[in-house]
Amino acid sequence: MVKVVGFASLRRPVVDCRKITMPSTQKSQAVEIAGVFLFLLGVLLAISLLTYHPTDSSFSTVTTNSDIQNAIGKVGAFSSDFFFQVIGISAYFLPVALIVFGLSCLKSEVEPKPKRRKIGWGILLILFAAWAELLFQSSDLPNLKGGTIGFSVNHFLIAYFALTGTYLVLLFFSIFGIMLIAKFSPARLVEEALCRALQLLQWIKKEIQKRKRHKPIVEEEAHDNDDVVENIAEVTDPAWNAPPEEDADLIEPFTADHNMEDDAEPEDGAYQIPPLSLLLDPPVYVKKVSPEELTAQAQILKRKLLDFGVAGEVKEIHPGPVVTLFEFEPAPGIKLNKITTLADDLALAMRALQVRIVPRIPGKSVVGIEIPNRAREEVLLKEIIASSSFARLTSKLRLSLGKDIFGTPVAADLADMPHLLIAGSTGSGKSVGLNSMILSILLSAKPTEVKLLLIDPKMLELSLYEAIPHLISPVITRPKAASDALKRMVVEMQRRYELLAEMGVRNINAYNRLFANGANVTRPPKTQSLFDPFQQSRDSSVPVIPLPPLVPLPYIIVCIDELADLMVVASRDVEESIGRLAQMARAAGIHLILATQRPSVDVLTGVIKANFPARVAFAVTSKTDSRTILDANGADQL
Repeated sequence: MVKVVGFASLRRPVVDCRKITMPSTQKSQAVEIAGVFLFLLGVLLAISLLTYHPTDSSFSTVTTNSDIQNAIGKVGAFSSDFFFQVIGISAYFLPVALIVFGLSCLKSEVEPKPKRRKIGWGILLILFAAWAELLFQSSDLPNLKGGTIGFSVNHFLIAYFALTGTYLVLLFFSIFGIMLIAKFSPARLVEEALCRALQLLQWIKKEIQKRKRHKPIVEEEAHDNDDVVENIAEVTDPAWNAPPEEDADLIEPFTADHNMEDDAEPEDGAYQIPPLSLLLDPPVYVKKVSPEELTAQAQILKRKLLDFGVAGEVKEIHPGPVVTLFEFEPAPGIKLNKITTLADDLALAMRALQVRIVPRIPGKSVVGIEIPNRAREEVLLKEIIASSSFARLTSKLRLSLGKDIFGTPVAADLADMPHLLIAGSTGSGKSVGLNSMILSILLSAKPTEVKLLLIDPKMLELSLYEAIPHLISPVITRPKAASDALKRMVVEMQRRYELLAEMGVRNINAYNRLFANGANVTRPPKTQSLFDPFQQSRDSSVPVIPLPPLVPLPYIIVCIDELADLMVVASRDVEESIGRLAQMARAAGIHLILATQRPSVDVLTGVIKANFPARVAFAVTSKTDSRTILDANGADQL
């Protein structure tokens, strides 16, 4: 990712409208007139060259025949003969250059370095004549295939560099001329070729490893299942045809002999966190936007703002994976409100889908203008998890959020939030973001450290996690069952608070630190709560029920993919449970992640919003939805 910050060409003094001698409209009209003239001149020259005839009267031919066969007449005959004599058959290149220049003027394109391009066109014109002298044959122009210039250049080069050296010199200057015209960079071309080769080698290596890893497993399974296939028809177990239980997706009820500590230990104690190699690698080569292109775009933006009466300078450019931020410093006397109202006009002028204007950037006297990139960069999960921003967080609740507008990976700790609210319209990437957060937790914590309660009324996004060991219960898909599960989470929160009070600690982190270095922690004597289901009777005749041993408590993350579906069925119960969990569950190690595609006031009620200070907004359809989720405009412009 190329970051262009503070180009020298962007640090010129602020433009003063009083110093402009020619109005912008007059200057644009003069450029268009020049473009029309160059375009017509190129067309006339092209026709005269294409209809050239050696018998026409010209500088090199004297004839008494007054019949001119050239389509442009005497002017065409003389001009075509002149250019063929001077630069040979490379004269066909001259009208192409004139037409290109003319079209550029008609489009009013800003040339960052017009003199450099003109020099490049001149060099290529001479080199084409020299190449024509070396390579081409012409029956109409014997001994002048490249014209006088091509013949002279080749005669000089061959005399001093021989034939091989002449080819190398011409090749070098040809590349130099193309670099001046088309901003062609051999270094970037070689870099891209090497990166493509590395990508191909990596793909071949992965395919070889995949085949080596899978081939013996397939052969062994196929060999072992030969006898099983023969007896499939004999299976008559009625359980295959039994209907599913009505409450199969309900979370297991909490009873007096139930402990979350009992669920914390998986069956396989040798659980290993999945490696990052399972994720897709980021591309080795990312197409970068050159500083020249960004500078040209900044000049266009500056000129468009000047057309609307806003003078100023673009001070810095920050290219990102999706948008590029231009820091624009307005001239003295320009009101901020005059710039913020130009978002739609700038989007039309810059040929962009949408332009977002950031009124204030902290610490700077500039206005931020975000313009979408023509080619968006893919942001892969592995790139975020492998970044230093993610590695600096030591919590087991690390979330990968993506990249900011500068292209820097962004990660956050859910324990500091302590709950997260996500909203966005359909197709805005809300579910992708939620899945990346869940995966970042699965790649950071073991089942003994973090437990998940997944609620997916849409039955689409979270069903992929059905078999993971981190789940407290199967993925819940029915709204009524989800409401009951949230109530049981409230019960679990209360049980944890009683346990924390019994052990004399304030939060789950302090409680788990008691078990550091494998310490054996026991309950303090005679400190059971009156509400403890394991309270012992003072009657010695009643048998003593042993208390379960203490083990570290895992964090619990409750993920709800579509809150609106739950609020429609049981809004009061769901709102009450979410409100209590959001207010009190932080110290108990229970955190909420809520997502909805309908951020209306009947879904995101005042109770819910008041307890969710951390919010993530994807693109929404209206300013009302943006204010509902963020209490400010902006999400409607994403």
